[in-house]
Amino acid sequence: MVAKKILWMAAVFAGVLLLGGCGRGRGGWTPGEPTAISIAEDGTVTEIVQETFDASYYNADELQSMITSEVSQYNTENGEGSVEMEEFSAEDGTVSLQMKYASASDYAEFNNTEFYYGSMIDAQLEGYLFDVGFKQVRNGTVHGSEVTGSEVIKNMADQVLVVRAPLEIKVPGNVTFTSSNAEVLSADVVNATGEQEEEEDAGLVLPSSAVYREESTYTEKTEANRVYIIFEME
Repeated sequence: MVAKKILWMAAVFAGVLLLGGCGRGRGGWTPGEPTAISIAEDGTVTEIVQETFDASYYNADELQSMITSEVSQYNTENGEGSVEMEEFSAEDGTVSLQMKYASASDYAEFNNTEFYYGSMIDAQLEGYLFDVGFKQVRNGTVHGSEVTGSEVIKNMADQVLVVRAPLEIKVPGNVTFTSSNAEVLSADVVNATGEQEEEEDAGLVLPSSAVYREESTYTEKTEANRVYIIFEME
């Protein structure tokens, strides 16, 4: 995410990062997280980032120039307009940034992250197994107990967004399911936290089990950070 790029750039200037709430969104939506995205029906992605730094440790002009350079390089390689920096401001130590991506794949590639948007059928063809627990959502409220992915994939007419946490997301429709590691904020906004409920104590851990757990820690964390959001188009 661009927020990660800003974090790295701030380190160049020995900056100290303090996360703050986001600024304005679109359509009356005000994100509550430092990084948020809104995806349109045609697949264009708007990213809103707001980060607060110790103003004495960074140079706003250099920061903007570095982002502009990365955008220019990406567009040279992938086509003009693939990524745009729509807004940049820096005041009293707070950097506000708004980016626009021509497609979900541009967002994924530019930010070197997982980000899929498309139909349920195409998602399965891409290798997504939906093999996690899901919450059922109606009118922005979670209903009933957890359901399985096999139940979710029956809704073939729905669209799906697959992202990496943490990220706040506004979708172009009504959310019908989310993976259990997400918080439903409204009918079309989800906070992809990547956080699961704590499992009960498994009891005695044998040495062989401990080795297995250590080897699989990275994989487990990676899978935990993948968030599915299924929604009906408006």
